[in-house]
Amino acid sequence: MFVNESVPPAGLRAANADRERVLEVLRAAVADGRLDLSEFDERADRVNAARTLGDLAPVTADLLPPERQPILLDEAPVAALFGNQTRSGRWVVQARQVVFALGGTAEVDMREALLVRGHIRMTASALFGRIRLQVPEGVEVRVRGWSFLGLRSTSTRPPRSGDAPVLEIQGFSLLGSLRVSSPRRRRGLLGRGRERRGLA
Repeated sequence: MFVNESVPPAGLRAANADRERVLEVLRAAVADGRLDLSEFDERADRVNAARTLGDLAPVTADLLPPERQPILLDEAPVAALFGNQTRSGRWVVQARQVVFALGGTAEVDMREALLVRGHIRMTASALFGRIRLQVPEGVEVRVRGWSFLGLRSTSTRPPRSGDAPVLEIQGFSLLGSLRVSSPRRRRGLLGRGRERRGLA
């Protein structure tokens, strides 16, 4: 899904799916005793009245650590410095996104992210570290850059559509690695049977 890159993440309009993500966190908090019913009702009203992602993000700020929030508004680069750094869930991928791993592991999941344009240029560099990038099916991935005693690879499949979003990855891998993957297609039982009979 594409959004207006001239609008900061907090100002982007919230979708029904975004509100539902936040409500799921509130329901879980009630179930394990972190919120009582009156608190749930008050926060649920705020969720239903929310118009932007910035309205939604504060509702669960005290319920989950930053990396597990249902709405992420962090515009900073993903930097794993001698540790692990994760960016996943509902977040905004910038037109020029930066990912860096120095002696650590950067896990970047774009499957539920919002894209500011159809052609994303990402600089992904690993120095004695690892970058693991997951993209949704249907995105054209172009891995460029250089590596020395490292690895830069993708297992994604070419998109079926000619106007698919493009993720162009630059950077380097020096004694480090970059791996890009996407979800595998699931074949139904009928499809597998046809393949076995040579009918697919």
